[in-house]
Amino acid sequence: MLDINALAAVLIAVAVAPIVTHLLGRLVPVPLPVVEILLGMLLGPSLLGWVAPGGLPATLGRTGIAVLVYLAGYELDYRSMTGRLLGRATYGWLLTLGVCIGLGMAVAFGANAAGVAVRADSTVSLATSGLLIGIALTSTALGSSLPAMRDSGTIDTAFGKAVLTSGAIGQFAPLIALSILFNHDRPVWQSALAFVGFAVLAVAAILVSRRGMPGWAQRIASSTLHTSGHFSVRLAVAALFGIAALALDVFGMDLLIGAFAAGALMRQLMRNVDEPMKGITERKIQAIGFGFLIPVFFVSTGINFDLEGFAREPLALLLIPVFVVCLFVGRGLPGSLVLGFRGVTGRDRVAAALWTSVALAVIVFMVNIATDAGAVSSVVGAAMIGAGMISVLVFPTLAIALRGPGVRPSGPSAVEVAAAEAAVMLAREAEERRNKGA
Repeated sequence: MLDINALAAVLIAVAVAPIVTHLLGRLVPVPLPVVEILLGMLLGPSLLGWVAPGGLPATLGRTGIAVLVYLAGYELDYRSMTGRLLGRATYGWLLTLGVCIGLGMAVAFGANAAGVAVRADSTVSLATSGLLIGIALTSTALGSSLPAMRDSGTIDTAFGKAVLTSGAIGQFAPLIALSILFNHDRPVWQSALAFVGFAVLAVAAILVSRRGMPGWAQRIASSTLHTSGHFSVRLAVAALFGIAALALDVFGMDLLIGAFAAGALMRQLMRNVDEPMKGITERKIQAIGFGFLIPVFFVSTGINFDLEGFAREPLALLLIPVFVVCLFVGRGLPGSLVLGFRGVTGRDRVAAALWTSVALAVIVFMVNIATDAGAVSSVVGAAMIGAGMISVLVFPTLAIALRGPGVRPSGPSAVEVAAAEAAVMLAREAEERRNKGA
């Protein structure tokens, strides 16, 4: 099919996905990204064969993962991330890294011994495959966890803030490790220095942006909010892709590192913007992401999913539960150390482990890199993505069941808040027009 036809099919799947999710929800709750991946599998070569991998949908999909990471960086409440929480989360992730690399090596060599094609390129060593698998297992899909944590009321509790801190490290750190260890254009020490340089520049920019948006920029943002100008939205998009390009082309880091930094920077820049304008701007950016680019990413993932590989190598199916266990043991349990040890119940510990084990988006991204490099075969990559889908499907539900719902925010609904904010903005614009006329 031509790219435009393929894109049309993908966008139809994007539109149908919420309907399917709603219908399935009457029987069992299924996260929207899982449904999108399943619809992509239906469209792809493994089933109907209507859409081939690659092309325009894949390009837009890579943009979608960048937007997802940007939103995760934007939505984090950095004021709640105390030094103690960040320290525990970092120690937990370093322990995760050691455990998961060991598990990745064990899976790579064990699967290879069992006859599963672990590598697509035989010139790549099994140790390299194991290392890539291990780093992918250290990730946390913060963007996938946030909606469930918010809906359950967990996000506003002390427990939720600790888990979010661990999740932030789990989303960011694997990308750093990947950029440093697998940059074939320069030695590891040069990649490490490049990351330090980018980090210093990013932190400096974020600290400067804590002053907030200048008054002249706020006036332009306010006057264009309900016009075709949309200055604040354009500024956010420019920050996302500008900083991502800086990270990729200048510092040789992964573009998702830049996307995460852009989200953190924009959150600081918007801190002095009044709530109505900030809320409307945030919802417009979320609409671009969750209404278009992010679901294209997940549908494209399903299109690339090697379902036929499991028919060729049935033993590879066993890797799915193996990877699920690896996520919980290797990422979840060390990640739960962010809670500390005093006054922590067993239920809290297991629930934190389940939340930090949720891993899909970053795993998909890293699997794409590993398969493109020939370090991981498509069927092993499919098993890892399958495990990520199960983690998104099962782990949040189990975590909420263990602890019960948190403190749900009281007050008006999101729709009522949006309507009130729009009314305030319209009233303000009307007053400005009257003042100009006077």
